[in-house]
Amino acid sequence: MSTRHIREAFSTTAEVLAKVAGSPWTSGLGVLTVLTLLIAGVSTGFADTWQLVVYSAGSLVSLLVLFSIQHTTNRQTNAILLKLDELVRATEGAHDELIAIEDRELHEQEQLHDLQRQGELRPTAVPAEDAGKSR
Repeated sequence: MSTRHIREAFSTTAEVLAKVAGSPWTSGLGVLTVLTLLIAGVSTGFADTWQLVVYSAGSLVSLLVLFSIQHTTNRQTNAILLKLDELVRATEGAHDELIAIEDRELHEQEQLHDLQRQGELRPTAVPAEDAGKSR
């Protein structure tokens, strides 16, 4: 199996898991599971084995959901950034140096932010012959 297929399989699995984790049915199942574990714990006197199972299962599920949600968030953030970059490219007078600013070093981002706040980073003047044309 190639690396691309593995990445696609992981991506699909993570997206499905994130959707399932966010559904109302999963919330209900979570409440039911907690109640079941509580009843089992009370009936066994909260035995060491019960505690081990609960802690281990809770940790594994939390870790799995964390990675799934982070993957989905990264994917959505990348899509939004691409759309914003396209809007900057398509807008006359916009500063092209702001395209892909998220890939720059933090100090560069802060410098551009300071220039923008001070009013020194203003929309570029569009020459008269270019007015009305798309970029």
